[in-house]
Amino acid sequence: MGVASGPVSFMRVFDVAVEVIKQGGRRRGANMGVLHVSHPDIFGFIEAKTSEGPLRNFNLSVSVPDRFMEDRKIDLINPRTGETVDSVPSREIFKRIVKAAWRSGDPGMIFEDRINRRNPTPSLGRIEATNPCISSDTLIMTSEGPLPVNELEGRAFMAVVNGSEYPSTSGFFKTGYREVFELKTREGYSLKLTHDHPVLVMEDKPVWKAACDLERGDMLVMDSGSSFNSGERFSTFLSLKSNGYEDVYDACVAGANAFNANGFIVHNCGEQPLLPYESCNLGSINLSLMVSASGVNWERLRRTVHTAVHFLDNVIDVNSYPLPEVREMTLKTRKIGLGVMGFADMLIKLGVPYNSGEALGVAERVMSFIEGEARRASSDLAAERGSFPEFSGSMWDKMGFEGMRNATLTTIAPTGSLSIIAGTSSGIEPLFAVSFTRNILGRKFTENNPLFERIARGRLKRDTFEMIISKGTLHGVSGVPGKIRRLFVTAHEIDPVFHVKMQAAFQRHVDNAVSKTVNLPPDASINDAERVFGAAYELGCKGITIYRYGSKMNEVLRFPEYAGSCRDMTCPN
Repeated sequence: MGVASGPVSFMRVFDVAVEVIKQGGRRRGANMGVLHVSHPDIFGFIEAKTSEGPLRNFNLSVSVPDRFMEDRKIDLINPRTGETVDSVPSREIFKRIVKAAWRSGDPGMIFEDRINRRNPTPSLGRIEATNPCISSDTLIMTSEGPLPVNELEGRAFMAVVNGSEYPSTSGFFKTGYREVFELKTREGYSLKLTHDHPVLVMEDKPVWKAACDLERGDMLVMDSGSSFNSGERFSTFLSLKSNGYEDVYDACVAGANAFNANGFIVHNCGEQPLLPYESCNLGSINLSLMVSASGVNWERLRRTVHTAVHFLDNVIDVNSYPLPEVREMTLKTRKIGLGVMGFADMLIKLGVPYNSGEALGVAERVMSFIEGEARRASSDLAAERGSFPEFSGSMWDKMGFEGMRNATLTTIAPTGSLSIIAGTSSGIEPLFAVSFTRNILGRKFTENNPLFERIARGRLKRDTFEMIISKGTLHGVSGVPGKIRRLFVTAHEIDPVFHVKMQAAFQRHVDNAVSKTVNLPPDASINDAERVFGAAYELGCKGITIYRYGSKMNEVLRFPEYAGSCRDMTCPN
């Protein structure tokens, strides 16, 4: 007849148990704690990780309905009796969540109503995940040393790849419950991952291969600078065998789009919301090539969209599917995700600063045009080949379309590797810098933005140009005309809320997800974080990523040439 001590105390029991029983003596277990905002112990849950140490094996999130964001009273309900024990303004709870996340990275927030609002085929179930990746016990090389995925879930970290550091502002996130396979090499290295996860392989040059496409004898690229191996640059693929089902995770690593997992260099993914067993073919249009002397070349863009939709739909039919369940679900919805890259370069060619109202207008017009033409292309294909099998009762059916070949048409992915190959800016992001150093397989490559070189070389003094190249930004460099300074604004100089506005401008015309990052400097206030959360909800974003650099201990960020504050726009946060 005693009083229950509540969920947090029992979480601590599980946390300690998992801490004692470790896999291989060092790998902790992965626990995810989600509590609905109506639970009487919600405040204790929110503040359970405001100091580092407790619940190290847990990541926490608060589940909230839409009405929570409307400044209403939230009834706290005893889950055992169903009785209301208190009523609290949602604003008070929201402020506590924001403050705790600002301090330590936990808890996150789940918008339970929004997550499935744009599910085009609700009759098939709720969307639960994005494309899955690696297991929770995988060791990731970070600036803090090797850490398991479960310790990096929901918190920012610096990934170390071939000796260079790259930020992951949102950390690892769970992407589903899937079959995992154990990859083994002749030299004794191993990695658990999903069958389709890309792994870097050395052929004539480094190429990405899905794990299921590896052949015995393939030379897998290892991170020779990590402590996971004995300095080997390559390891020989031996086998890939099923290892059962478990939760899998992914992370977005800016600048590298890859990370060191158990010594292997593997690709990150995770931008496509999917139903269980679904797949989606992605492709991106290089917007930088859609600019002519008179402005946006709309006719070229129209032709490209129609060709791309036709191409991506064909890929669905020629694919070899690893499981019958994947084939069945893919053919039921025939989802494709046509996106863009090179948006920042497009703006520069148009003479439009990224952080301007005019740029938001360009974003709206371009993505609205792509959305409309993609729908026309898919509708034309449906008339010729038939609609996707689950069309009846789908979102498209209810909207009055006579037919649609594909359940979804548009996605904006990060396009890290694609934009490198294409020689253009990534996705819809602003320029990270006008110059930077990329470390690939132990070699350093200095890259300068070609548009900046073309425009600035003849208009800036040599000393001014070289100073900008050495810093990577025009901020704080004298002798730069205002037009050039505004045109080559970098990500760190843009107001955080404007990042959200740009994300929202694209999201209004995208079926699936928009990949976009909002970063906060170390001296950002709680109010700054709250503004971004609020703007994301008010502007209709499906999700938002915020991380205040320095909110965790032992974070190492080194500047090779120039040491200044984040307010000086010199830290790649």
